[in-house]
Amino acid sequence: MNDEASRKRVDSRIIAAWIALGTAAAIIVYLLFVPPVIGVADNGDFNRVMGAAGIAYADAQESYADRYFGYAHQFYHYGGFTSGGYVSTHVLLVAIAGGIGRIIDSQTFDIRVLGFCYMVLMLAALWLLVRYAPRMRGKYLTGAAAALVAAIGIVIFCDVGYTAYYQSFFGEPYALVATMLALGAAVAIASRVDPNLQSAKKPNDEPQQTVRPPSAWLLALFVGAGVALATSKIQNAPIGFLLALLAWRMVSLRPDKGWRLRARVGAGILALSAVLMMALAPDQLRHINLYQSIFFGALKDTPDLKRDMRELGIPDKYAGLAGTNYFQKDTIVPQSDPTLRKEVLDRLSHRDIALYYARHPERFVSKLEKAAENGTSVRPYYLGNYSQSAGRERSELSYAFSAWSEWKHRHMPNTLAWFAACYVVYYALLAAWWLRSRSAGRPGARLLAETLAVIGASGAMAVTVSLMGDGEADLGKHLFMFNVCFDIMAASALAAAVYGLLWGIGALAAKSGNRRHSTIIVQPGKVSGYNREE
Repeated sequence: MNDEASRKRVDSRIIAAWIALGTAAAIIVYLLFVPPVIGVADNGDFNRVMGAAGIAYADAQESYADRYFGYAHQFYHYGGFTSGGYVSTHVLLVAIAGGIGRIIDSQTFDIRVLGFCYMVLMLAALWLLVRYAPRMRGKYLTGAAAALVAAIGIVIFCDVGYTAYYQSFFGEPYALVATMLALGAAVAIASRVDPNLQSAKKPNDEPQQTVRPPSAWLLALFVGAGVALATSKIQNAPIGFLLALLAWRMVSLRPDKGWRLRARVGAGILALSAVLMMALAPDQLRHINLYQSIFFGALKDTPDLKRDMRELGIPDKYAGLAGTNYFQKDTIVPQSDPTLRKEVLDRLSHRDIALYYARHPERFVSKLEKAAENGTSVRPYYLGNYSQSAGRERSELSYAFSAWSEWKHRHMPNTLAWFAACYVVYYALLAAWWLRSRSAGRPGARLLAETLAVIGASGAMAVTVSLMGDGEADLGKHLFMFNVCFDIMAASALAAAVYGLLWGIGALAAKSGNRRHSTIIVQPGKVSGYNREE
C-alpha cells in the first residue's frame, strides 16, 4: 500500500526529465562517440586554449592544409602548460578534461573526453528545464507538457550543429552549456517561488506537495553558470551585467537575510567577472579586434570613405586597408606595422567606433543587415566535421540529427526585418505575461518572464558587441551566441504554444466532465444502471 502511494506521489515531470535525459544521452553518444567520430576543424583559434590546458597536436609536422579548416582531429598529445595571454574560464574545463584524459591514457588525449564533459553539463541543464517545467492542473497534462518541452529542447539543442562543437577547443560549446545551465537554474528557482496552483483536489491531479523555497544551491548554480558564460570569451563579457541584474532581482524572492545576502553577493560576482574579463583582455587581442572593427567594420563598404576616415582621424594613406581583415595577406601596409599601430590603433578605441555608429545609424543598420544574412547558421559551414582518417572529403559536414539547424539555414528568413519582427512579438508576449502574472500575484512566473527577457537581450547584445568589437569578421561563428539565444526564444515560444494547447484541452475536458456530472446529479432517473430503485 505504501509503495503504491509512493508511486502516485512521483511528480510526472521527474519521470519526463529522466526519459528526456536518457533520450538526449543516446542521441549525443551516437553523434559524437560512435565512429566515425566528428568534431569541428581548427580555424587557428585552438592553440591559445590547447597550450594553456597542456594539450598539443599529435603531429608537430602536420601540413597547414591538414591541420586547419578541412579536418577535425580526434587524437592529441600532451604538452607543457603555457599562458599564451588568453583569459577565459573555458581553459579550466579543457584542463579538467585533459586531466581525465591523462588518467585514461598518459600519452594520447582523445577529444571524446572533452565531448563527454560537455554532454554531462548539457544533460544536467536539460534535466533541470524539464524537471521544473511549469506545472499544469492534472498530472497527465503536467506530464504531457513536460514531455513536449523535453522534445523541443532535444530537437533544437541536441542538433549536430551544436553537439559537433563539443569535440573541439572552441569556446562556443562552453558558452552554450553555461547559458543552458543558467537558464535551467533560473527556471528551477522560479518554479519554487510560486505556490501550488491547485485549489480543488481531483482524482487525476498531481499530489499536493509542499513547495520548497529557492535553495542556495540553485542560486550558486545560476551565478556559477553566469560567470562561466561571461568569462567564456571577451565577446560575451557584457552579458554578465544582464545576469547580474537578474541575480539582483532574485534578492526579493525570499525574506530571510541569508538568501538576500547571497543574491546580492552573486550579483556582484557576476558584474565583477564581466569587468575583469574586459579589463584583462590581452593587448594583442585588443589591437586585432580594433583593426577588424575599423577596417573590416566601419570602413568596409562605406559610401564615403574619405569622410569616414577624416571623421575617425585616420590618415589617407591607410585608405587601401578599408575592407581588409587583420589576417589577410599582401595588404598595402602590414597589419603589424608599428606606424599603423601608433597612428591608428593606439589612438582609437572601440568607444570611437560606437560613437561613429551613433552619428551614422544607417551604417550600423547596414551592418545589422549583414549580420542577419548570417544569423540563421548555427555552425560554420566552412569547417569540416570529420577526421582525415575517416576517409571523408575535406570540409565534409555531418548531417545526422540536423533537422533544426538545416531548417534554419535553408528555410528561415535571414533578413533584419524578420528578426526585428520576432523580437517585437517576443517582447510583447513577455510583457503581457509579466503583467498578467503580477496581477495574479505569481512572482515566480514574473521571474521566468524576466529570465527570458534577459535571454533575448543577450542575443541582441551578442550581435552588437560582435559588430562593434570585431566588424564583419567571421560572422558565421561570431553570431553563435545570438543563435543560442534566438533558439531559446524559439523554444520558449513553442513551449508556450504547447501549454496554451494543453490548457485548452484541459478546459474542454473539465467543462465536459462538469456537464456530465451535472446531468447525473440533476437527472439521476435517466441514467440507466445507477438508480437501484428503477
